[in-house]
Amino acid sequence: MEFEKLISPMKTDEFVEKHKNNETFLIKGENNKFSNLITLEEIERTLNNGCNISTPVEIIIDGGRKYFVQKDVQWTQFAVHKSSIKKMLEEKHSFLMRNQTQINKQVSNLIDTIEQTFENSTADMHLYISPITSSTGYDAHRDRPQHKIYMQVIGKTNWVIFDYKENLSDKTGAIKEKEEDIYLKKRMEFMLEPGDLLYMPPDTFHKVRNEDGPRVSFSIPFVIHKENIQRMDRTHIPFKEIFESFN
Repeated sequence: MEFEKLISPMKTDEFVEKHKNNETFLIKGENNKFSNLITLEEIERTLNNGCNISTPVEIIIDGGRKYFVQKDVQWTQFAVHKSSIKKMLEEKHSFLMRNQTQINKQVSNLIDTIEQTFENSTADMHLYISPITSSTGYDAHRDRPQHKIYMQVIGKTNWVIFDYKENLSDKTGAIKEKEEDIYLKKRMEFMLEPGDLLYMPPDTFHKVRNEDGPRVSFSIPFVIHKENIQRMDRTHIPFKEIFESFN
């Protein structure tokens, strides 16, 4: 997906200008805008790649995260504990998978496009899944030093963006709901629907809750470096085509 199509109807120049001004902004889109980027079958295949510890599954419980990993099993140092993950999903917990920039060709091309748009940047893709409306996300938190692009693929999410008060420590990462009034002040609240895109600059406190049934969301963090840095080679390897050419 080209960057212009990703952010339409906004133009690239306007997006970059808002980004430079550290603005948080929402771009409304058609509800099928991102529907071709990923399938449920691709998510299932990734979940079942249990030996790939570079993509651990984070289960979100009580506003925090928990990993289910086997250590020192035969043939590999780490492996995903798949029966525990299955149980957590059946109990309708939300989950997150990081490092998904190569889950398919479409996503790889999308991430490459973002890196090409922002000079000296490196990007990742995090996949968020919530099975039911009452699934909770993380406590209010901020991300540093990464910029964030959020894309709503399936379902809806309720977003709250906060400003923080002077009594907040610079080291604070997450804030429990009962402490929000002490340290934070609500700036805006809105619903992210299929086809919508949100941009947030670094250091922006936010909280997300699932709305209206199951959801699939992309979170694309990207960091802009002071100098050139080696980027991941996401070249697609057409194994079937190459293999069949041997005949």
